[in-house]
Amino acid sequence: MAHWVDTIPAFVVLSVVLFLPGWLVVRALGARGLEALAVSPAVSVGLVAVFATVAQRVGVRWGLLPLLVVTAVAVAVAWGGMRLLGRDDPELGATRRVFGRPRPDAVVAIAIGAVLALVTILPAIGRPDELVDSPDAVYHLGRIKTFLETGNFSIANPTFYPNGFHSWIATSLLPGVADVLPGTNVATIVLAALVWPIGCVALVRHALGTSRLVTYAAGFSSAAFIAFPTILLGWGVLWPNLMATALTPGALALMLQAARSRRIGQWLAFVAALPGLALIQPNALVALVLFALVWFVTARIRAGLLHHVSWWVVGRDLAIVAVVGVVGLVAAPVVSAQLASTQSYEWKDRVSAWTALVEVVGGRLQIPDLLWGLVLLIALGIGWIALRARAALPVVAMWGACVVLYVMAASSTMSWTALVTGYWYNDKVRLASLAAVPGVVLVAAAAPALRELLRKVPGLGSRPVVVGLVAVLVIPALTLGLNGATRHRMLTDFFQPSDPKKVILSFEGQDSLRRLNSLVPAGQGVVGRPENGSPLMWPLFGTNTLYRSIPIPTTGDEIVIGTGFDDMANRPDVCAAMARHDIRWAVDSTHVYWLDRPERSSGLKNLADVDGVEPVRTDGDYTLYRVTGCGLGSAATPAATPAATPAATP
Repeated sequence: MAHWVDTIPAFVVLSVVLFLPGWLVVRALGARGLEALAVSPAVSVGLVAVFATVAQRVGVRWGLLPLLVVTAVAVAVAWGGMRLLGRDDPELGATRRVFGRPRPDAVVAIAIGAVLALVTILPAIGRPDELVDSPDAVYHLGRIKTFLETGNFSIANPTFYPNGFHSWIATSLLPGVADVLPGTNVATIVLAALVWPIGCVALVRHALGTSRLVTYAAGFSSAAFIAFPTILLGWGVLWPNLMATALTPGALALMLQAARSRRIGQWLAFVAALPGLALIQPNALVALVLFALVWFVTARIRAGLLHHVSWWVVGRDLAIVAVVGVVGLVAAPVVSAQLASTQSYEWKDRVSAWTALVEVVGGRLQIPDLLWGLVLLIALGIGWIALRARAALPVVAMWGACVVLYVMAASSTMSWTALVTGYWYNDKVRLASLAAVPGVVLVAAAAPALRELLRKVPGLGSRPVVVGLVAVLVIPALTLGLNGATRHRMLTDFFQPSDPKKVILSFEGQDSLRRLNSLVPAGQGVVGRPENGSPLMWPLFGTNTLYRSIPIPTTGDEIVIGTGFDDMANRPDVCAAMARHDIRWAVDSTHVYWLDRPERSSGLKNLADVDGVEPVRTDGDYTLYRVTGCGLGSAATPAATPAATPAATP
């Protein structure tokens, strides 16, 4: 796919699979409004991820029909349960209860956010089949391909890893609306241009009210940050974290709504979203716990200040929260080895606390410029909330908590800080994106603050429509207007790096490997240094490559072959490993991606000097070799024989 117009069917199918199943379930539970729509993707992903794993265990191939059956059963259970509880809102008619009543202002605000996201993201990416040059992309694309080829969408295929992101995309691609690479790119667009604006508008309306000015400001504010979604579209590449963060505003809005209304249906809808969030990226659950604790602490302190409860009660409650929190933080990595491993991540280039503060508040993360417009809007928003909308003060505290976590991750060298920031791999990029969740509310709050100021300008006070329009348009002017080129350049550098060594696999390289792949009999194994881009032959062409991620794993047959391939004549263990994976072909290249781990692939360098392989064809920067050592050469199929002599690049 070379044009974004070609991806419209994929966009539609991905959106329907993401929204419809969960929306039907939460509506059956009695959740209504924009919050129900915003949280529905998390519920949908939970249905897909959980029951795809169950289907594999009982021997059923996952697909759209099983998803339809699972959705119907879940809706029936939810509707029946609410009827038994007598909590089905009998005052509403059946049509209203099922379909709700769209709010025109909210629809316009979501459309604003979607359009701004599309016009800033699509040109920067370029083509829908453009590969983001980040190592994690190789793994994620390969896993989606594995799901599609095997029909096994389980959380344990091929190894245990949260399957929410991958199972959603793979399920949506089953009708053949797109190949894996463009389909995944379109999926990230759905998250950035649809899921995120919907969640932001829902959260802002819940925190600041439902006025038209605030609602429209929410749409513009969803595109105000570079920290999210721009940076997560390309850095890492942290696609599951992108999805989890995009879903967080909607889940947070429903959580706060349920806490305020105390409706059982809303609480059940929120609970129904939690498995999906956990199966996308577990730190989304931790973020919600963090926001809930901040909300509770802020609410208790406010209650003390207003003399609603005694300070002794406030102190007691806060002490309980502190003790439980500390015990939980200390015990969690002891109980979970996976969490302990996650918390062990260490990052170089620590900065001072002041520099970290400037990065997270001023948006100067991986860019040279301070985003003064964004800083001004955040300051105005905090001031407005403090003076005029104090009910939203917990959201300011949530943003402050994210800032503190960021500073800890970016500047602290103390080991104990990993107990807190380790849920995000001690990664300041992930925490900067999380800060954008409450940050959107602060930016949106700048609109009524600006309106208040503009009303005092002579000649404008008597023209409310003009004042409101100017107040809301200042948001895109100070963000997209001032730093549009910066965000475009950042995203373009992720997808189209100027340094050839930062390109995993160019379009020319894809064409070369595609032609070489035609010489490999179906199913036979291929090995090559991961850094030369050969692992992408699996998601792009279905080639049975040994390596499907960058870099090579440190255990198992992969490391044995990677370090011993060039000595196969003297390494029976290498031959045995190759036989287990039917490795009969090898790919070498003069191109090496910058993330090179030479100690793991030392045996796969300079294959022209290796005994046990013979060249078949060279195409561009790539050469295909047939494995003749370890007794594997005799099984080569006649179909590949005509190309046995080395050929010049076509």
